[in-house]
Amino acid sequence: MYRVKKFIVLSLLLVPLSVFAQAKVGTTVLSFLKVGINARAVGIGAFTAVSDDASALFYNPAGLIQLRRPEATFSYINYPADIKFVSLGGAYPLRALSGVFGVHIVSVSTDPMDETTVEMPYGTGRTFTSSDIAAGVSYSQRLTDKFSVGANLKLLNERLADDQATGWSADVGTFYATGWKRINIGMVIQNFGSDIKFHDEGEPLPISFKFGTSWVAYDKGMYQLRVSGEFVHPNDNLEVYIIGTELDIMKMVSFRMGKRVNAWKRDSWLDYQENRKNDPFVEYPVIDEDGKLTLDGFSFGLGLNAMEVGLTADYAWARLGTLGSVHRFSLGYKLAGLF
Repeated sequence: MYRVKKFIVLSLLLVPLSVFAQAKVGTTVLSFLKVGINARAVGIGAFTAVSDDASALFYNPAGLIQLRRPEATFSYINYPADIKFVSLGGAYPLRALSGVFGVHIVSVSTDPMDETTVEMPYGTGRTFTSSDIAAGVSYSQRLTDKFSVGANLKLLNERLADDQATGWSADVGTFYATGWKRINIGMVIQNFGSDIKFHDEGEPLPISFKFGTSWVAYDKGMYQLRVSGEFVHPNDNLEVYIIGTELDIMKMVSFRMGKRVNAWKRDSWLDYQENRKNDPFVEYPVIDEDGKLTLDGFSFGLGLNAMEVGLTADYAWARLGTLGSVHRFSLGYKLAGLF
């Protein structure tokens, strides 16, 4: 019986759903909404069914129900092309309502860029900048002792030189603590809302559906091992499966690793042309076209937890294919003495 239950757990985590959708890269706007914000979440990779700290504000608002104390989170990312991400969020449990309220903001900015025109391709002597902001409120409500729902409502703004566009989006998620073998199940739909219009024509937002499971596979003595899996279905790219792990030692140091997968082996661009495939070259394979292990889609992370002062510090490294590597840093703080 134990082996049967173990098989069910692994099936939930690694269920091999078929990849059948075509990619539609470049068909949505405000792509910054797809970027992983928090270093811990990116290090693990599959976070929808984990979401047990304030970073759930950005991943699955229903998971906020797990918070027992007010928490704050701050993250910084230096993306390729000198694009800078800064995020700040806070969540406050409301015991009387069996809910959690939160607020958050994500800001994206670039360094000044040289302006060019058709007539002056080498520059006009002027510069411009681009920036994006998403600010929102969150609420998570416990419906039963095991099941909760949550939602984000966000105001969006994008500026490019002298033009700007404004819109809104929402996230809706669920979180289910099964109570069996410490397995959690989470689902979330992110970024559905109004089309963004710069002039007269509107463009859709990058909507994605995520389904994930997590399992505390080992918890004895100084060590706790969590395994998680996630299926991601975006409206502008190929479907992706993510497998993640997090090892806690003495609840003080954490080591994390995640991997995105939607192909076993990457085909060369020439193979794509010969086979007349219509999908863009967007893959997270296990091995590359030469048969070597690829780091594309891999993420690694490290976390430090100072429980006495309620402070956490996290770092994550992730590989973005031809764009290179990205480093993320996050700080978290749990208020003490209020609950």
